[in-house]
Amino acid sequence: MRTQTILLGLVLAGASASACGSSGSGGAPHAVGETSFESPPPGGAVRGGTADVAGAPSPTSAAPGGTAAPRTIEEADIYKVSGSTLYVLNAYRGLQILDLADLAQPRLVGRVPILGRPVDLYLRGTTAFVAVSDYFFFYAVDSEARPDRGSRLFAVDVADPTHPRVLAELPIEGEVTDTRLVGDVLYVVSRDTVGYRWVGFAGGAATSLPAGSTGVTAVGSSPAGADSATVASFDVSDPSHPREAARLTLPASGWQTHANVTADRITLSFSGWEASATGSYGPVTRFRVVDSSDPGGALAAGAELEAPGEVRDRWAMDHDGARGIFRAVLANGWNAGAVLQTWSSPAPGAAELLSRLSVDVAESLTAARFDGDRVYLVTSRSTDPLWAIDASDPRAPVVEGALHMPGQLDFIEPRGDRLVALGHTAEAGKPFQLAVSLIDVADLAAPELLARQTFGESFGWVSASPDDLRKAFIVLDPPAGGATPGLVLVPVQGWDRTSWRFAGGTQLLDLTRDALALRGFLAHPGAIARAFPLDAGRTRLVALSDLALQTMDATDRAAPVELARLDLARPVTNLALVGGAAVELAGDWARGDMELVTTDALDPDAAAPLARVHVAAPSARLFQDGAVAWLLARDWATGQAWLEAVDLADPAQPVRRGRLDVAPEDAVSGGGRFWGYGDEAVLAGHVLAVHRTVWTPCQAACAEGGVTTNEVRLYDLSDPDRPRLASRVPLASSWAWGLQAVGPHLWLTHYEWNAPGAERGRYYLDRIDVADPARPRLLEKVNVPGVFFAASEDGARVYTLETWWGGEQLDRPSTWLHALTLDGPGRARLLGSAGIAGYPAGAAASGGAAWVAAGDGWYASGTTRLSSVDLGAMKVTSEQAVQGDASWLRCEAGGKLFLEAGWRDQGMIIYDLADPRRPAFERFVRTQGWVQDVVVGNGLAYLPSGPYGVPMVTLDPR
Repeated sequence: MRTQTILLGLVLAGASASACGSSGSGGAPHAVGETSFESPPPGGAVRGGTADVAGAPSPTSAAPGGTAAPRTIEEADIYKVSGSTLYVLNAYRGLQILDLADLAQPRLVGRVPILGRPVDLYLRGTTAFVAVSDYFFFYAVDSEARPDRGSRLFAVDVADPTHPRVLAELPIEGEVTDTRLVGDVLYVVSRDTVGYRWVGFAGGAATSLPAGSTGVTAVGSSPAGADSATVASFDVSDPSHPREAARLTLPASGWQTHANVTADRITLSFSGWEASATGSYGPVTRFRVVDSSDPGGALAAGAELEAPGEVRDRWAMDHDGARGIFRAVLANGWNAGAVLQTWSSPAPGAAELLSRLSVDVAESLTAARFDGDRVYLVTSRSTDPLWAIDASDPRAPVVEGALHMPGQLDFIEPRGDRLVALGHTAEAGKPFQLAVSLIDVADLAAPELLARQTFGESFGWVSASPDDLRKAFIVLDPPAGGATPGLVLVPVQGWDRTSWRFAGGTQLLDLTRDALALRGFLAHPGAIARAFPLDAGRTRLVALSDLALQTMDATDRAAPVELARLDLARPVTNLALVGGAAVELAGDWARGDMELVTTDALDPDAAAPLARVHVAAPSARLFQDGAVAWLLARDWATGQAWLEAVDLADPAQPVRRGRLDVAPEDAVSGGGRFWGYGDEAVLAGHVLAVHRTVWTPCQAACAEGGVTTNEVRLYDLSDPDRPRLASRVPLASSWAWGLQAVGPHLWLTHYEWNAPGAERGRYYLDRIDVADPARPRLLEKVNVPGVFFAASEDGARVYTLETWWGGEQLDRPSTWLHALTLDGPGRARLLGSAGIAGYPAGAAASGGAAWVAAGDGWYASGTTRLSSVDLGAMKVTSEQAVQGDASWLRCEAGGKLFLEAGWRDQGMIIYDLADPRRPAFERFVRTQGWVQDVVVGNGLAYLPSGPYGVPMVTLDPR
């Protein structure tokens, strides 16, 4: 039997029936030999009409004399430059190493595909340190797949940039929020919240201390089941052999964590909203000081502070070690002003409140910044006051002056008696446009706006968290003694409402002491995150996004020129194998057009592919017919849609062939619609079948307000130069789903209600003979129990899945896998049924066996159960738990079962089918993002995963 698969994230649900046990005990809903079947409706609807159910997706040593040497503080970023080598921490591809010796031809020379969410990158000598959060994995425990979750610190040897290698992997509790490298100690702050880990699996492999660790001091604790924060210190004095020095765990609250780091202490803020003793509800921040003065990495818990209000970013905190004071600016809530609070804290274990200065205005805090004795804070509603505060007397700070201006400031960069600020304004007629402001604060009592420049789309932003804005908003002062102005670089993002696409790039501005001048802009192909100069003359620039690297010549700042562009993370939505090439449909719908890309089949993520074919649309699908790739494309901005052929007989030189304009509704998006509402397409030989569901409003009053119809449109692709619409096959039903091609037929299932308002109805199997696509034959409908998911190659035997809800626990579903024979015109006879507990989350069949993943809800949430069924005896032969969250079966291929793991933590759980009756957990392959498809060939499984590229899995793990 040919393998058949279908994703059934939301397959069947219905009215009450008897519940069944985990192995399918209890009475089957239909008797063997029965030929007439009533079933619950699709999606759990209990009335006439169509169910409205959203679809599931598819430290330095002491100085002489015993005095500790000063420790410098280094901040991480998503890139580091060393000579002509650029190190990039890519959200989609891990650590990437690029050679920029020739800016006209940058090269990607090395990569370490580190899994998890990249957070921070440091470079010390020839060792790169990478901190990642959300490091998720499955382990085999008692032959079952069990999950664990945490974070990681990787040390990577980059002495040879073309062959980087991981030297060490150190576990971190919870989710990384902040890091700093102070002297020879790397400090990592992380949060572990209730629900971050899977219930019952805290303290697993991902959170244990590294093997061989010595001298680790773990202090502090947090009650079981409560949120906590951990500060861990790592000795990197020998970069090739980092080790954990100490770990301090503290109680945490709220949803925001920020860190103020000095050479001898770390102050953490935890902000949230809480009820007070009087019953009011408002923002509260708790501060916790950590003594990190030991150059070897020892940690000690210090003072605890609490204040009403909310610390919104790291710039709102400051510790002045010379005067022994700690200060914070706290937002009082929405349009409720702010407060500057000062404590005396000469040592980490001591803190005493000195003063509170309130700014009582009906406005919200948008920015705060400390600069020695000066404090600047910004509140905004419709206008934007900058409040200039003299804090030279920490016991009595005073507001010296204020500057009122339109819009708001989001980040302030002090430059002596000048401020350069990034913000938003509507003054140019665009509602939330980016702006850079230059402010004179020489006279604190009378701050003056010297210049403001607006730029970008109506809705603009910078792709950086508030804590990281200083890394993205680059302010370069004018060179000393020269006439050349300084330079401001802003990596601009925005939404173009005319094209319905994201647009971004690098904005250049000239900066002098008293003026700002808007200069050139250069568009960037991805969601730009950084733009920075490589040379002292600031004429050679680099722009970075997770998708691309761009080099620029800014000799003429008014007209910067792109020198080169290199793919860093090409988003791949579909993939096919043609000869020794991988053919990828790539692109990001929100950023612009797509493209057909060919690469070596063993290097699908190559930055420089063999060939590219432009697809002038943001949405498309790929169908392979031998060496011909068919593209079904749609540009929703223009309403155009078309079907075109690309000949890949020579993958290095693709040739466009025929093209046919089609109705926009035929250009299916491949999963973007609700389950059960069309948007399906399948290739059957040289015939492309497109299933559409169309709702037509009633011309006059009617019960449902309109009529829903289904239709299958058949495109004849036998001549790649002349594709044509061969025919249309209407289906007399309002709900149809599950288009597949098996043998000589197309197969779907539709549902008919017994009567308006009824709680029962009947499923019917539809078969379309497309041997002659110009004259297709819709065979007589066949009543079956449930939704079709597989058939024998000759079409004589079919298999369906039917789900019932009921019993004492009405929210517990049970599913039945039925085998039927089509033994007469319009008639199916039940051969047997196998009961499976739960709601189906994918099914596959091959070689006399079927496998069904099922959970306890529509989305198979919680533990999923993988059941095997002998299709000859119609018996469940094994059942095993897949613990974690919402796993579903994607397909069977190459002697393996592929289950996608989790809604939050993606990856493939692979089972070996040496014994199809009892699949054996083989391994877990962590992926990033949703896997779009599983394509098997060349002894590999290719997993196209959008911007995360194409991970490859060797089918033989040996």
